[in-house]
Amino acid sequence: MRLYWDPLENVPLVSRRSREAFTVPISKVSDPRPAFDWDLKLLKGVLEDQFGAGAYEDLIINEVVLLGRAPYLDTSYEVIADGTVLGHLFFDIYEFKWYFRPNPSSLIRIGHRIERRTIQGRRGEEIGEAEPGDPKYLVLENGIAERIGNKYVVIKEFKKTKEPLDVKNSWSKVISVNEPSVLSKEFESIRMIWRLTKGKRAIVSFSGGKDSSVLLELARRSDINFLTYFNDTGLELPETISFVESTGCDIIGDAGDSFWRSLDRFGPPARDYRWCCKVIKLMPTYRALKHLRPGLTLVGQRRYESSARMRSPYMWRNDWLPGFLTAAPLNDWSNLQTWLYIRVRNLRVNPLYFEGFERLGCYLCPASRLSDYMRLRERYSSLWERWEEFLMKYSRERGYDTCWLTYGMWRWVDPPERMRKLCGTVREKPIKASIDGTISVSELDYERFINLSRTSRSAMKVLEDRLILSEDPIEALRILARANLCTGCGVCLEYCERKAIKLSEKASVDDSCNGCGLCNEVCPLSSYFMKLIDIS
Repeated sequence: MRLYWDPLENVPLVSRRSREAFTVPISKVSDPRPAFDWDLKLLKGVLEDQFGAGAYEDLIINEVVLLGRAPYLDTSYEVIADGTVLGHLFFDIYEFKWYFRPNPSSLIRIGHRIERRTIQGRRGEEIGEAEPGDPKYLVLENGIAERIGNKYVVIKEFKKTKEPLDVKNSWSKVISVNEPSVLSKEFESIRMIWRLTKGKRAIVSFSGGKDSSVLLELARRSDINFLTYFNDTGLELPETISFVESTGCDIIGDAGDSFWRSLDRFGPPARDYRWCCKVIKLMPTYRALKHLRPGLTLVGQRRYESSARMRSPYMWRNDWLPGFLTAAPLNDWSNLQTWLYIRVRNLRVNPLYFEGFERLGCYLCPASRLSDYMRLRERYSSLWERWEEFLMKYSRERGYDTCWLTYGMWRWVDPPERMRKLCGTVREKPIKASIDGTISVSELDYERFINLSRTSRSAMKVLEDRLILSEDPIEALRILARANLCTGCGVCLEYCERKAIKLSEKASVDDSCNGCGLCNEVCPLSSYFMKLIDIS
């Protein structure tokens, strides 16, 4: 995405409105938002801790500050002000501490506060030893060095640097300058909603987050016939529940304690093993809305939210909500456009955004970062303690190293290489199998497997302790996962149109099953079966 800046008014722009406007070089994943008082208080504390009293006032001389995401193992924000990226505010997962990494543009304002060395170095080069307690950063003749472990390493070389603008600005000026562009965006989205609904009733998904608040306002201004829907996952923060209740919703899905009841069997959810989404999001949603099929659901999803959503279209059919078409009227809205629209229309939003919670929803989501969990622990100690107790018990029973918990390794079944370097302990897989033309499996519940094999059109036979596969070994492994690890979550029950599935602790099917295989597709276990099976 692009961030434009007006040099005359010294304000960010959501669209290029003048020839003088320039592009601020931000990260591809940045999607900047306003820095709120909580963020600025954090930044001030970090700057003064690193560079001494008054460092914040030296660096931040104007009211308008943006924070944008930057690639990193955990949380890293580009601190954007006065038309340039001043540096990065990041959570150091080695020290579990926030730091500010200065950019060359910030040295114009705080360079006198940083120790200087009369040496030069190339980016990535080690230029000296470092001891605990030494300055985090050094200014070199040709760049900046950072203390990493017991070495100083050059992280930036000086190039042509854009100096920060020295023009007074304010958020009221930002809003007045951008209001025409923001209202134009509003018109585009309202027109899209009109075209999609064509006079028919829509369902507006309301999560309690800022994007869904904007979506709800757009739906109201569209003057369409709609119902609002909120899904209580059982893992919502108290303020979110209160905010939703004060807003009012027509339909509420309720997952109850499904998450906690499913934990022992499924284990912790992970970024690559999101069984939780099916159990506490999709199943309650389908159960609450299926009587309204066919229909249109509107969601507040934005493509700039993540790299995965960047490829998401405006409209799609959701396999987990058969009979519904889903559309995202905010798909190409930026974070800044969303927040400016909130100010222009004076909308109420969830107060947690102003208390250090950038992302809302399930508070234990594996997509969260270590800094998010640290903030959760500070604000909601009892909620975090319950989760931490489960993780400690889970790791003890499996003999995992303490770093598995410390670095949040439970967030992956197969961690990325950069996280493996932090902690080599990874999660064990509950099913052992081998493929050599057949699949050899230990401790297989034969009767349950034979029963569930009816759900597949692939032919297969069972002989003693070997599964003889005549067609599809992958399909057999899906059914194997269901047969061995069924938790009785009931997801398959909701989706079976023929009512062929019975649930008595674990799922089984009767003679009315036609082998369509839908239950295998929606089952949280079989959906992630390759993550559960150790194949040799």
